[in-house]
Amino acid sequence: YKVKIPEDKASVLRRKKLDRELKRRFPMEKKPVKLFGIAGIVNKAMEDYMYDESMLIQILLRLQRNFGWLPMEMLLEVSKQLGVPLSQVYQVATFYKAFSLAPRGRHLVRVCMGTSCKVRGAPIILDNLQRLLGVERGETTLDSRFSLETVNCLGCCALGPMMTIDGEYHGGVKIPNVKNILSKYG
Repeated sequence: YKVKIPEDKASVLRRKKLDRELKRRFPMEKKPVKLFGIAGIVNKAMEDYMYDESMLIQILLRLQRNFGWLPMEMLLEVSKQLGVPLSQVYQVATFYKAFSLAPRGRHLVRVCMGTSCKVRGAPIILDNLQRLLGVERGETTLDSRFSLETVNCLGCCALGPMMTIDGEYHGGVKIPNVKNILSKYG
């Protein structure tokens, strides 16, 4: 009983058969590749998430937590190891406030600029912080002690104006209190 196989499928089958034969005759010993530098750091996070591209945000969060920020070389390596376009990795890294593409200071200061905090004086608190730290929002002090950011809401509208430093919430902030709050982290 014979079946005629189309030529294109037959060539694929011949190639597969040849590949199996070559692998049988010349077995290659696989040696694990040891990655160094940024590639090694990224590879460790990739292994933890089994190179799953749907875990891109979690991978970037892990890298940010371990490295402090996401340099372009790291984004390139994530793109390469996950097999996704760099534009997709960059889009995720720039969309979420949790990610930073520039080095941050030791302490991250976030000021809530939501409606409730705004009407209770958040812009004045932000101006005071900018004057005290000598930076604009989105910048880091020259001594790398503080990074200043604004957020749309911290979820504590009744306690406004709100600010956080390293995740520690400070509510009902008044201008005279700002310097005292900062001194706790100096």
